[in-house]
Amino acid sequence: MKCPKCGAEVKPQKTWQLVAPLPDAEGRITIIVMGSFKCPRCGYSWRQRISKIKVGPEGEIDLGEKKRKKKKEKKKNTEGKVIEVDLSDIYEEEL
Repeated sequence: MKCPKCGAEVKPQKTWQLVAPLPDAEGRITIIVMGSFKCPRCGYSWRQRISKIKVGPEGEIDLGEKKRKKKKEKKKNTEGKVIEVDLSDIYEEEL
């Protein structure tokens, strides 16, 4: 892993596993390996997911290292049809 502050290569000081209490829709259990890190160069400390594994009837599926999600692009506000209504027509129909 690389330090998010200075970019130095860092090994985890401690690792542990988190097991999901409920299986997913296909009956697989998710196991997440977490790690605590401390950068020897700048001293920054953080925790991060190291890997994610799904275990089920068909075997193991390694989901690998955490990947950052790309920011969703904002949808551009597209112009729609403009409908003009004359309110006097609506009032005449009510009478």
